[in-house]
Amino acid sequence: MDKNKVRRPVRSTDFLVILSELIFNISQVMTTFFESLFELSIYHANRETEVNKAWEDFATDIETIQEDNDGNRRSQEPS
Repeated sequence: MDKNKVRRPVRSTDFLVILSELIFNISQVMTTFFESLFELSIYHANRETEVNKAWEDFATDIETIQEDNDGNRRSQEPS
């Protein structure tokens, strides 16, 4: 460092800048976190919908199979 220059003193505005940067960074982290949480909730809702649809289709298939089996038994029984 040059001996003829004096360092600038620390001012209160320096702390204000540091504090505002900290608040900005925390808000960015929170925004990213909540966006990820939102995407995860959408994924979970879509998955639950698909699972429920699969169970409904499965139950419908089981009912159809049972109705077909009942119809076949009745037609094979002697009158």
